[in-house]
Amino acid sequence: MNGGYTKKNCKCACPLGTTGAKCENFVMSYNDALIKQLTPHSANITKPGEVTSPGYPKSLRLGAMRSTQVIRAPKCQRAVVTFTDFQLEDDCNDNSLEIRTDVSVANGQWFCGEGIAKGTVFKSDKSELIFHYKNRNPKMPEAGYKATFTTEAIPKCS
Repeated sequence: MNGGYTKKNCKCACPLGTTGAKCENFVMSYNDALIKQLTPHSANITKPGEVTSPGYPKSLRLGAMRSTQVIRAPKCQRAVVTFTDFQLEDDCNDNSLEIRTDVSVANGQWFCGEGIAKGTVFKSDKSELIFHYKNRNPKMPEAGYKATFTTEAIPKCS
């Protein structure tokens, strides 16, 4: 089931995102499971609330890392993120956050240091915002970032 196959020992080998003796339990899509496996700090965020960098407010001493947060609002809603804290290293090559308000473009805006003031708001063009966070310096003392995710209606959307 769900793309599983029989291994030499006659047990089912399940693709990522499925479980069970015969892969009968669908947990998440293959793509989401692969992202979770390769970048464990990445997330799909669909419920309004707090959004933070991995380990906020303490630095995670896990070595160099990257994470992606896809912030999704429901249909005909836009994702709105209001920053309450932003403290990264001044060197954008070592520690930075890319924000894409338009997910159809290849690159967004990059921020580092204290490049986002408290109260700064980012709104998605459609229903998704994407955060790409990178930390090449695992010993950084900076806090990271913290923001609040809310939604608002997109005018004339049906």
